[in-house]
Amino acid sequence: MTRLNKGNNACKNHIIFFSGGKSSFAVADYVKTNFPNDNIVLYFTDTMWESDDLYRFIYQAADRLELPLLTHSKGLNPLELMFERKLVFNNMIGDCSKILKIEVASNYLKKGIVPPIEKWRNKQFLKNEQFIEYATLYFGIGFEEFHRADSIIKNWKPFTVAMPLIDHIIDNDEVLKKYNLRQPILYDYGFSHNNCNARCVKAGHGHYKNLLKTMPDVFYEIMRQEHHIKMYVSAYRYITNTDLPEEDIIPEDVQEIMLRELDEAYRDYFYGKAEKPKLFIHPAVTAAPKYAEITQYSFMKKSKSGVVKPYPIRELMFDVVGKPFDSYGVKLGEAQQLTIFQFLENKPKIDDFDIGGCGCFVDYDNACPL
Repeated sequence: MTRLNKGNNACKNHIIFFSGGKSSFAVADYVKTNFPNDNIVLYFTDTMWESDDLYRFIYQAADRLELPLLTHSKGLNPLELMFERKLVFNNMIGDCSKILKIEVASNYLKKGIVPPIEKWRNKQFLKNEQFIEYATLYFGIGFEEFHRADSIIKNWKPFTVAMPLIDHIIDNDEVLKKYNLRQPILYDYGFSHNNCNARCVKAGHGHYKNLLKTMPDVFYEIMRQEHHIKMYVSAYRYITNTDLPEEDIIPEDVQEIMLRELDEAYRDYFYGKAEKPKLFIHPAVTAAPKYAEITQYSFMKKSKSGVVKPYPIRELMFDVVGKPFDSYGVKLGEAQQLTIFQFLENKPKIDDFDIGGCGCFVDYDNACPL
């Protein structure tokens, strides 16, 4: 289906990718101000890992703009997605934004596939149900993210793409004042974006330092979650590893039993139905000395080499009641990865400018389906 612009006399469709940030709200105001008689939709893809204040902000914004807000979600949050994909996401593997945002939006806008969760707010302001046809897509990309513009335009063809914050001088804070709308609280705390309640798995040192300072409860929760997801993924990879001498590969029937036990131990925890995982002993603990290693994974990366360094089991401790302990005795300089616990306890040299974060709606072509 071709979705190029219609003639100038037609009522046009405008879809604003509404992230919950100040920039996307400023873009929404720009479109509403310049095309008041057209069909405008605010489009929010929900990771189901957001702060309560984000929902407050987008709902108030939609109400004061008097625009319809369409929310779509795959029905998984990033932690659940990591559990299902048997991966630990970080700045090198950003499948949370690809699967939960880009894929959801692309499947709907390009293929008409409605995700498991769909919610409308202010649908009475929708002027035409056929709001996807010939629509222009708007993104809250400013000058500081100009490098992302070409990729976004390319990945959203055949739609026309517009980025008013690049083409026009717009003061986000002035737009908020215009509507008497309080900015999202994460900006008050000094974060650069309003996503995932500041738990971005692609964030860097500066971000996590600020998270510990401003929201310690969230920091310690994500620290525990990182510990358990890395242990789950490490155990899964250990059990299914076939890159071994044939006599040392775990037989398929035994693998099946172990994987079932592993899933039962962790599933309720990752889906928020239990406060901690059930007891599961990593198979490396009882392995022969040459295989007694637990491969480490983390959200933050120390380098971009992609090397995953295994730590000898004698240098890794963990408490089955849910309190994480990491590799005392291993010098951080030897590791390619930095867990949140290591970041907290070992106090490496902090790069305050290492903020990180996701680049949503850019790299869909490289996304892997669930």
